[in-house]
Amino acid sequence: MKRKGQWVQWTYKDYYRDSIRFGKTLLALKITQMKAINIIGFNAPEWAISFYGAIMANILPVGIYTSNTAESCFYITDHSEAEVLIADNVI
Repeated sequence: MKRKGQWVQWTYKDYYRDSIRFGKTLLALKITQMKAINIIGFNAPEWAISFYGAIMANILPVGIYTSNTAESCFYITDHSEAEVLIADNVI
């Protein structure tokens, strides 16, 4: 994946390490286990890291399509009772 004109790579070990770190961050933020977080973003390593990190922390990751309307995003967030929303800002 290119970031700021440079190719960046993740190995499986990197994915695992970053997923564990993200899961620990969710636990440090005191996100309730077995509750939801929402993830909205494009196809990027960070999406997978946040998804698997949530699972590792015993938290339910709920994906939101980037093509959803604002109303649809609110509906999903409200009905999943998400405690956190993870949003992509990668350019």
